[in-house]
Amino acid sequence: MNSLKIFLLSFVLVFAIGLIALAQEVPQPAEETTGVGGGYSPIITAEEAVNLDEDIQPEDLGVSEPKLLPDNPFYFLKNWARGIQNVLTFNPIRKAELRMKFANEKLMEVKKIVQKTQDPEKIKKAAENYQQEVEKIKNQVEKIKEKAKENPQVESFLDKFIHQQTLHQKLLQKLETQVPPEAFEKIEEAREEHLERFKDVMLKLEDRKEKITEKLDKILEEQKGSQFKE
Repeated sequence: MNSLKIFLLSFVLVFAIGLIALAQEVPQPAEETTGVGGGYSPIITAEEAVNLDEDIQPEDLGVSEPKLLPDNPFYFLKNWARGIQNVLTFNPIRKAELRMKFANEKLMEVKKIVQKTQDPEKIKKAAENYQQEVEKIKNQVEKIKEKAKENPQVESFLDKFIHQQTLHQKLLQKLETQVPPEAFEKIEEAREEHLERFKDVMLKLEDRKEKITEKLDKILEEQKGSQFKE
């Protein structure tokens, strides 16, 4: 048990060294200034400002711009369609990929809601939808972890998962600076829970610490050279 704790602590350290956006502390709501139009604007450092300047777009996560949002009374139809897709998908790896796609969509819905309104209840509802979907990814991964080492499709899924989830962390951190104080804790909770699930999924699909570190380093280096750091 102690060795597991040491491993997890060292794993978190890898995040801290490899990517500030994944592990650094975010300014608390108490530290705030009045931005343009009187909106909430937490005080951030120059280094944080560089990271938060990254603008994650739907296409970066392989999804479309959301049109129907959780504050729409017909949003349930969108969830019905997702449910049908999931039922008609039988391959467990494809199901995990589908759940990841739904999580991508729901995170973009959170972003769109934050851009559209400062209503904390609507933001919290969208964030809750996202959190539930992230949990479903972890549950689906439970069904494929036994064959993870012998199935090349699982490794491909893991690479895609790591790439997209680092973008999730960046976007969630940025959203923390854009929401009203009443919704800050919910977005912070979503980010922290996501980081835990991110870690859980990686450890289920790859139990070799050095392999995870190698994948993280490679993906983070690729992202540094992408549009996100231009």
